[in-house]
Amino acid sequence: MLLTVKRDNIIYVLLLIITANPVRIIAQECMCCSQATGYCKTICEKISLVEIASDANVKNNTLQEIQTYCSSQLNSFWECLNATFKEISRGELWSGRVCCTLPLSETCKRSCVTAISEYDLYQGCRQSDEIDFFSCIDKQNQGESCCSHARTNDCRNACTEIFKNHLTPSKIQRNQVISQCEYSSPKVLNCIKNFTKVTPATNLHKQIHCCDKSNKSKCREACKNALLTTVTHQEAIDMLELGGCGLPLLQDQFWQCFFKSDDTVATSVEVSRIEKVGMDSAKWHCCQKATTTHCKRLCSKTFRKDWSTSWEQFHLKCLSQISEEPLRNCIDEVEEPCELGCDGLSFCTNFNNRPTELFRSCTPQADEAARNDVTIWNSQNDLSLPGLNLPLKNISECSPNTWKTVACTLHIKPCSRHSHANQICRDICLEIISLCIDWTAVPLEHTPESICDKLSPEHPDVSCISLQNYLRPADNTYQTASGQVSSPCKGDPCTSDQVCIVNRNCIGSSCSPYKCVSGCKLGEVSEYMVPDGTFVRIPMPNNPKGCLQICKCTNGRIEACQPLPCVPLNPCVIGNSEYKEHGSVYSKECNTCTCFAEENICTKKQCQANFATGKDSTFTTLPCNYPPHYIPVCGRNGNTYPSSSLAKCAGLNDSDIEYGACPDPCKNNPCGIGHKCVPDTQVCLSLNQKPCMQYQCINGTLNCNDLPKDPVCDIDNHEYKNSCFLAHHNSKFAYQGPCLSGCKYTGKVCGINGKTYISECAAWADYVSVDYIGPCVTVGLITNSNAKQCASIKCGPLPDLKCIGITPPGACCPICGGAIRLLYSSRQIDRALYALQNKSTSPISLNGVLKALQRHIQVAQCTLRGFLSVEADIFVVVQTTEKYPSQLQLEACVREAEKLASLVNKQSPRIVSELSLSCLTTAMTVHSHSSVNSFKQYNAAISVHIFTQFGYLLNILIIFFLVS
Repeated sequence: MLLTVKRDNIIYVLLLIITANPVRIIAQECMCCSQATGYCKTICEKISLVEIASDANVKNNTLQEIQTYCSSQLNSFWECLNATFKEISRGELWSGRVCCTLPLSETCKRSCVTAISEYDLYQGCRQSDEIDFFSCIDKQNQGESCCSHARTNDCRNACTEIFKNHLTPSKIQRNQVISQCEYSSPKVLNCIKNFTKVTPATNLHKQIHCCDKSNKSKCREACKNALLTTVTHQEAIDMLELGGCGLPLLQDQFWQCFFKSDDTVATSVEVSRIEKVGMDSAKWHCCQKATTTHCKRLCSKTFRKDWSTSWEQFHLKCLSQISEEPLRNCIDEVEEPCELGCDGLSFCTNFNNRPTELFRSCTPQADEAARNDVTIWNSQNDLSLPGLNLPLKNISECSPNTWKTVACTLHIKPCSRHSHANQICRDICLEIISLCIDWTAVPLEHTPESICDKLSPEHPDVSCISLQNYLRPADNTYQTASGQVSSPCKGDPCTSDQVCIVNRNCIGSSCSPYKCVSGCKLGEVSEYMVPDGTFVRIPMPNNPKGCLQICKCTNGRIEACQPLPCVPLNPCVIGNSEYKEHGSVYSKECNTCTCFAEENICTKKQCQANFATGKDSTFTTLPCNYPPHYIPVCGRNGNTYPSSSLAKCAGLNDSDIEYGACPDPCKNNPCGIGHKCVPDTQVCLSLNQKPCMQYQCINGTLNCNDLPKDPVCDIDNHEYKNSCFLAHHNSKFAYQGPCLSGCKYTGKVCGINGKTYISECAAWADYVSVDYIGPCVTVGLITNSNAKQCASIKCGPLPDLKCIGITPPGACCPICGGAIRLLYSSRQIDRALYALQNKSTSPISLNGVLKALQRHIQVAQCTLRGFLSVEADIFVVVQTTEKYPSQLQLEACVREAEKLASLVNKQSPRIVSELSLSCLTTAMTVHSHSSVNSFKQYNAAISVHIFTQFGYLLNILIIFFLVS
């Protein structure tokens, strides 16, 4: 029996259970030929079921030839052949059959041969591995949609011919569809215009010398004929492919000759794409997670450049091994990230109504695949493992509900909350193997434990999925998720060259809940995309050391690449003799630390253990044990600190500090004559970024329409396309970004970062939650609880007194939401600044980090906000956008925060690929259940603030003295 690994499934015992149709067809194909004789057997062995299924003419010609040379007396042969052809003919009306010659893996080809719809492919085909094949399937689906607009049979037939195969439509086909549909069905022509468009070619004959690079005489002849007779690039490539030259591949010397030419038949193929971005640069970041050196090398080779030649070996020797679970999970995270919610399943109904649980693949296709698995297992009599066949009992009688749950778990792929792993737990392996195997027919040396040791080994660091939660329907904790939480980008509603972004500024039904923006794929076969304007980190081409380069996504293309300094990931030295491995997280008293390439990164908490036990009035909770004086200063990094003492404790020097909160950067008109100043504030995460620019200078003679769209909002809540338009209209700047809805755009507020904003909307636009109404006047104590910390401040009411949340460090009022604290590497940022050679406009700012993290929040009713805390980390909170949130909405935001923490801690490619997020090293979940402002905590806050209020007038006098 042929074994194949299905779509990176979870547990190895069930990874190796295969689809029925391909196995049955392969068996019949081999058996049929063995029952033929003489020349009939020779013809039979040359039959390609893939070609027969893909082309009706090939099928008819093959049948005619067999009938000519195979005797009608070969009864067994004809019975077998008829059964095989009958199996294939079941799906002959499915449009996708024309694509069956394209898959790279034999398993996928066989799945295509027996499929009657696209849903049947997902058992044997992995979409990210079969890009050309699934592109062809998409083309056929679009063809069916386009041709459905035809009002006459002639138009429909002409339209169908356009999509009949994956090749470019011929000139005859293009003219035919125009003549048949132009007047009767103009919608057809409008729909197919992207498929009939061709690029005229000039001077193709100049490339004839490249034809001699092929080692195939048939290809050399086809090449010369194509270059001399075709008039478009697409037709030339089609002729080369049909002539035996194969698909355009950079590693092929024949194609390299064309790629190096100025005018090439391969113009429609991106010449330098693989060199720039690799085969899949996002997945390449997973290679460091391989447990063996061999798999690290094979992984790097596969995703950097040689995917087409290395993938099968990498899949077999690495991804199919249970020991490479971290590597497999990482690759899964690129293609199918864990997202909240599952519903709408008809077979795996126990997985429905789970809006706060994580799943990789809650789709109708996965649901149907699980149904097919159960059908197959019910019809099989044994379970095939490497080197061993285990006889099965009748699973319809032996734990049928468990088997169904196993199949659904394999395909729906629930994720553990903190590690995002989706390996089924060992106890399930033991249960299935113990109860449902006929042990009377199994050799004595095998036991359930010995088999599960190989298939699902116990490991304290590997989390797993328990099936107990899915053996029965979900508890109806929430009446319904519909209308409470939604994920508009689930299912990827945008086109293949666009990135879907949740539109959180959408209120009511008059706007779209998501936006589609142009983006770049991180590799030739990658499904992971980043929006235009994003800086990414990808491997340098032809670099065995795995060094990185920084590139920018511009108009859908990866461009402007600059090499990063290659840094060895060496351990860190603690004290004189203790070492910590790169990537490790450890504690230093009450502080959390991490090691990143010899850099020790720690929070700057003040540890109470250094003080006397019990109540100690000298312990202030603030870093360096400084008192809670509020005498704000502006750091050179653009951040406002509560006092100069706390700024210095965070690492700033006297020369890096200006007294007073950070002012309007345009107040003293820093721009030259003929230019207008528009604020563009940012918090820089490295003091080496000099200067940390806080404004733009707009040339008064510029044509604003020539500048890209980068909206800004003025104090009257009027939105401009970019800062240029705002400056030319002499409007007063309020904040960067589009004008926000659902917030108040007048009246000062204090943000949780200790900065005063002109309005609630201005705070939100800066990714900052409001702490209290009015200007900032004090600094709050630091606590791990969800309780008020400033006695003199009136806090707004919480939406739920018992909600999960926290009081942000230095803030006064508690908030509801999921909260995490992020450590980041300043050296990583410095390396990026060095590579970009433009320290004033680095993409690695606080807002850049928060904006990039926001894209990973898929629930539309949740938003992300954060700030640089006095404890030298980035505090992030995921809060609901609803004014009166439900319990479900509150919990969904907590789960989204935990999802972010897992992505950072696992160093997911979704984090490390993007430059603005690559500096993040560790995430700590810090939210907790509300203490409902207990009396003891409130009194503790008052006792400490006595000192604060005592010095309040003195503080005002000091500020007045310094400013004057």
